[in-house]
Amino acid sequence: MKTRTFLSSTLALTAFALTPSPALAQDEDEQVEMAEGDETGADELGQAMAMLSGLFPVEPLTADQEARLPLAQNIIAKMIPEGTLGEMMEGMMGDMLGPIMEMGPKASTTTVADRIGVTAFELEMDDEQAAEIASIFDPAWKERSDRQAAIMPEMMREMMTAMEPGMRKAMSELYAINFSATELTEIDAFFSTETGANFARKSFTMASDPRVMSASMEALPQMMGQFANLEARMVEVAADLPEQRNFADLSDAEKARIAEATGFTVDEIESNLSMSEIEWDEEAAEEASEDASS
Repeated sequence: MKTRTFLSSTLALTAFALTPSPALAQDEDEQVEMAEGDETGADELGQAMAMLSGLFPVEPLTADQEARLPLAQNIIAKMIPEGTLGEMMEGMMGDMLGPIMEMGPKASTTTVADRIGVTAFELEMDDEQAAEIASIFDPAWKERSDRQAAIMPEMMREMMTAMEPGMRKAMSELYAINFSATELTEIDAFFSTETGANFARKSFTMASDPRVMSASMEALPQMMGQFANLEARMVEVAADLPEQRNFADLSDAEKARIAEATGFTVDEIESNLSMSEIEWDEEAAEEASEDASS
């Protein structure tokens, strides 16, 4: 159940990230608070990015690979001409945003929800009612939403354009690592032909074709079905191992040692566990109710 809830939340967050919402338009006071926190936020973001980068250490190129790098760079320049990733993302966003926005709450509903401190899914209003109430809070809600939606493809294009030099560098190094000088020369010769040049230009942009997106969406139910079985399969593969012990199963000495090591008192740990059990029970009841009604 936890796995299914996590996946559902992840999909919802992904959709929210791609969908412009009036909730993104803060009041002036909120904008000031955000501006004041920009420096701290930038420092934290930099630290987080440095930590993530450290998770993927890169071996330096060997002398032979360095020697092949110019050939590889020439090939990647044909595969990813300047501006390719930005154009690809802009086109993909244009195709994706419409259907995604249709799936989510209307802009009028999100405007009302944001102003009264609830989620859009908690409101039970038809479109006419939502538009009327949204206009009370924000007479320009429709234009605001349209403008925000319009800049999303542009913003994604800018993000991908900023990412492009690093991508081109990484791909060049990978080609230098994975192909010999002879192979690189032959690949470059093919890409220098009319057919090869056409293939090189389209090889990246085809990945954002609606056919690919449609195929991914068609496979989603099967993928979700596999994830739904994940929890049971994880239990199955560990079935022959000794059962885990709960905090309540431990001796007083073991509880004291854990408290000393973690910095939480025994009472605090037991209280936290009690709250977690309540949350689990509530979640299980909610899911059971949803399953019964479906």
